[in-house]
Amino acid sequence: MTQRPNPTPKLQELIDREPDLVDRIFEYLLSEFPQIAGVKLEATKNAVREEFRGEEVYIAARPASAKHQLAQDVLALFNGRNAREVARRLNISRATVYRLIKQPGER
Repeated sequence: MTQRPNPTPKLQELIDREPDLVDRIFEYLLSEFPQIAGVKLEATKNAVREEFRGEEVYIAARPASAKHQLAQDVLALFNGRNAREVARRLNISRATVYRLIKQPGER
């Protein structure tokens, strides 16, 4: 039985690292679209990493349209004295209710 050679430190680092954003995105894509699994998957991941390396990215939890809709919902429900009820109904904090009410241009 032959023994495998020890991996180089750089290779071991790649083996040990936690999945990065690219890995997580590709895992999601594969779970949603299993037909894209193929031989060039690792090469494609590496190309994506090469293209976007060094970029710092913020991915918002909600798209802008959802934030705008939430603001409209808050304004439609808020009567000046029911911030707690509005927050509970929309599953947001009272602070979020007040922050959305104070935003200019939403009324």
